[in-house]
Amino acid sequence: MIDQNLDYLANLLCRNRRQGLTSDIPFDLLRSEDDAWAVQSAAISAFANDAVGYALIGTCPAIRGTLGLTSPIYCPIPVGTVLQDSHGPFRLPQGFIGAQCEIVFTIGGPLGADHWPITRDQFCKAILSYQPAIGLVGRRGHLTGQPHLAAIADYAFHVSTIVDKYHEPTGLEAMDRIDMRASINNVPVFQSASGEGLVDPINSALWLVNDLIARGNYLSAGDIVATGSIIPMLLQILPGQELKVELSGVGDASARFL
Repeated sequence: MIDQNLDYLANLLCRNRRQGLTSDIPFDLLRSEDDAWAVQSAAISAFANDAVGYALIGTCPAIRGTLGLTSPIYCPIPVGTVLQDSHGPFRLPQGFIGAQCEIVFTIGGPLGADHWPITRDQFCKAILSYQPAIGLVGRRGHLTGQPHLAAIADYAFHVSTIVDKYHEPTGLEAMDRIDMRASINNVPVFQSASGEGLVDPINSALWLVNDLIARGNYLSAGDIVATGSIIPMLLQILPGQELKVELSGVGDASARFL
């Protein structure tokens, strides 16, 4: 149970997420990270009956600085917020901040239920598949109080995760030398050769797994992990534009927006 003020905050967040709105929300009621995580949990429970995995944000220091985060944060991905890129166009909600170019890992079995910390090798062996994705990041409440605490409570800014159709995975060594290109309306906005300048998606996911375990949680078979941006920025998208992400050895993801 959480106190009445925090429950009120969680219900406001749920209402705004359901309606695609942003409004004044009293984030200054949050006194600690424990409060923020409790509000996030209550807001997730109010919004959806179940979750399919976890979404990360702030794995890149530059993005943490932009959003006022002191460390990476994450939240469960509610059922119904993982979307296929073929189902667009997608409407940008109020409070939209930007888009993440990310990778989604699907886990093949329980991870962290019996011991920790999990090593990189153990995590890689647990990966069933991976695919490129576009993560939409946004606020449900106007910022008040401490930015880091507000971000945790506000679903860690997760809006939705847009994934490409399934690709038969290649070896995970591809993660170390990804050639990557992001374009908006076919105009390049970011390019990288052989992984230069990219955030390591496996390290990001591994941090998440071990932080979950430290908090008494773990990943189950079939869970997904959206790794957060693998490039050092959030991409600014406007209605009427199309974002395409191309990752060598992984695949492509694209989305049109309204």
